[in-house]
Amino acid sequence: MTQTTPSFHLKLAEQSAPGAALREAIDSLGKRYGLGAEQLFELKVAATEALTNALKGSRSERGVDVSLGLREDAVEVEVQNDGTFELGNPALFDLESEGGRGIPLMIALVDEVEFASTRAGMRVRLRKRLRRPRPSLLGVARAFS
Repeated sequence: MTQTTPSFHLKLAEQSAPGAALREAIDSLGKRYGLGAEQLFELKVAATEALTNALKGSRSERGVDVSLGLREDAVEVEVQNDGTFELGNPALFDLESEGGRGIPLMIALVDEVEFASTRAGMRVRLRKRLRRPRPSLLGVARAFS
């Protein structure tokens, strides 16, 4: 698998409007690589949920590290804190409760979600594949007529 250098690296803290900074970076990167409006919206919602969880789970005021970039055929957002986290079973989350919807939202809105516990803390990696427009069969038919 080919790894690319992140296009953005952000250090976000709870008191400095981290969600807005993250969404702005995703907009910039997503538009550069051709994500449509719906894909951008879905990635921003999922990434904001990951960021919110990372900030809540952080053990210090150090903030949260966020990397964004293109990897193979997807825009990737990686959020890491210095805390710990137990995933549990996402199928058992209560969608009617006031909290706890972040993980099911992430899973529903992006193509891949990876949770990992590292020596440095907890990492969540989100991947949203680039969708290339499919060629129209009408255009193909016209080419042969």
